[in-house]
Amino acid sequence: MTEPSPERVKSAIQALSQARPVEGPPGDDGQRSVWHLSPQGAELLSFVDSDGRVQRQELTLLGEHCVWTSGVGLRTGRVEQEGASRAETSVVHPDLEPVPARLLRAAVALEDYQGEDRYILHMQRVLALARQGLVMAGGPAPVAVAAPVVQEPPAPGVSRVPSGGTPLATPKHEGLTMLLVLGVGLIVGVGLMLWLL
Repeated sequence: MTEPSPERVKSAIQALSQARPVEGPPGDDGQRSVWHLSPQGAELLSFVDSDGRVQRQELTLLGEHCVWTSGVGLRTGRVEQEGASRAETSVVHPDLEPVPARLLRAAVALEDYQGEDRYILHMQRVLALARQGLVMAGGPAPVAVAAPVVQEPPAPGVSRVPSGGTPLATPKHEGLTMLLVLGVGLIVGVGLMLWLL
């Protein structure tokens, strides 16, 4: 599979940002789906709990796939179209380990987004954190990213479709734990730098 040009990737993200999100009704557990689809090859599927927190997001961008799950982190894969007719289906082939190049391409594609769509912003932040982690690690590394909580007020005029996906359990204090870990890491890093100087 050939790598899409940066212009084509940016065009797909631009079209995604202009797509009207389609929201599914809450399931038995209160979780619902929000789907953004662009005809230029970008798709963002978000699963949100009853409190408005994003639990899972799947970004498909011109044949590449990034999945973020709360409490699990990021995974990557590639999408393959099966069938040559209108009944064409997409099959995701997950990578055994996250592929840094896929994460970086997705992060670069979303880095210029300046809109206000909370779901696109959430995925933008997740990928930016993953990119930052890769840079700090100096190369390929397993990517576990905790993203910020995104609360969503009811959106007027959003159409409803049946919801897909399964509920995912998440620790209630995941964000605080991540902040604590980052804070300790920062203190240790500053201490090491002062010791070395």
